[in-house]
Amino acid sequence: MILPVLSGKKAADRLKAILARGASPDAAVEAKVREILADVKSRGLTAAVEYARQFDGLGARQGLRIGVKALDTAAAKCPRPVQEAIRRSIRQVRAFHERQIEESWVMEGPSGQWLGMRVAALRRVGLYVPGGAGAYPSSVVMNVVPARVAGVSEIAVVTPCSRGLDPAVAYALRELAVDEVYAIGGAQAVGLLAYGAKGIPAVDKIVGPCNVWASVAKREVFGTVAIDNIAGPSEILCFFDRSVHPDWVAADLLSQAEHGSGWEAAIGLTVDPEAAQSVSEAVQRQVESSPRKAELELALSRNGLLRVCTTWSEALEIANRIAPEHAEIMAENVQELLEGLRNAGAIFVGPWTSEPVGDYMAGPNHVLPTSGTARFASPLGVHDFIKRTSLLLYGPQAIAADGPHIANLADAEGFHHHAEAIRLRIPAAKAALAPAPKAPARRPAPSRRPTATKPARRPKR
Repeated sequence: MILPVLSGKKAADRLKAILARGASPDAAVEAKVREILADVKSRGLTAAVEYARQFDGLGARQGLRIGVKALDTAAAKCPRPVQEAIRRSIRQVRAFHERQIEESWVMEGPSGQWLGMRVAALRRVGLYVPGGAGAYPSSVVMNVVPARVAGVSEIAVVTPCSRGLDPAVAYALRELAVDEVYAIGGAQAVGLLAYGAKGIPAVDKIVGPCNVWASVAKREVFGTVAIDNIAGPSEILCFFDRSVHPDWVAADLLSQAEHGSGWEAAIGLTVDPEAAQSVSEAVQRQVESSPRKAELELALSRNGLLRVCTTWSEALEIANRIAPEHAEIMAENVQELLEGLRNAGAIFVGPWTSEPVGDYMAGPNHVLPTSGTARFASPLGVHDFIKRTSLLLYGPQAIAADGPHIANLADAEGFHHHAEAIRLRIPAAKAALAPAPKAPARRPAPSRRPTATKPARRPKR
């Protein structure tokens, strides 16, 4: 069987292999990436173009930037049903991400100080769109939409185009008003975005799924620019029982195993031995008839696991250790599994919520933490395209109230000048708060008592 039901030591060994996923590439790849990045940083556009011609199929007389006319020509070739799907995806992804918008805020402290947070979009972002083995208009949607919602004004796209720009990718770019596109991929594309070159400003952040060369390059340039994550191979974990059709479970497991690197993880967990066996047989049938049979067999032989657990609590313990990119709940005890599953990039609830609805259409972002990083990382969102700046405004009253405590803490940490910067202000703060002395009261001038006037005598008659 391609995906047998494992137990005992075999199941434990396979689980150990899955937990160890995400290992770094070999030293030779890392050394070559550093060499390319250093060259692009040093020689700029000249080096980038040379590498694009060597590795990305850039023509000898072709410029690096793809013009608007070429984008429009490619977009016009996108089939109408795909155009409609892209537009629908954009609408629904935008509606979801608009709920993530953050606003600046200010609060008044107890001593009259004003404290707050200013929220502002990144100015310029670079998006890597894969273009080698396949075309990914969904990656354009999932990365550009939250950036636009956040307020990013400039988006530069890099994509290898050895076979020409894919029409669906071009259509998604034009629908989202992105027209700065460069025909370059790999480490050289990451270097171009991170360091900039003649006529191409450096970006503030690089996002998007990459091949191994570009992924290593993203890690190397982190600190010069921000990055979204270091994505590993795709992965899915399905909780299931006999309430769901085994063909559905099998199809969902294979939906992630087909990505092609050979290191994808597909894991099924249940407490029902008969359901497990039915899913194993369904996987066998679907793989045998698949046009991607070789890719599926390789991935399942490395990181495929179908296991019958003693209890659902045991299944949840395994799932939380794996922390999968995608987790599907296709069992009757939905509430128990949903409440117990703490670590997953995205959770798909119920038998109708197949993983591809999240990849393409539902609204939540499909850029998710992989390789166990769902223990601490989150899906891509609007928050990834903003920066926050703290705002502080103290007056005399706040310095008088907090100043002695600040100075004491600075002294405790051995920072003399931190303490001195505050202590110098405390006397002035107290003086500013002291009540103004009252002017001495003037004694009024003594008033003369008016003299009583005797009434005039009446003349005698």
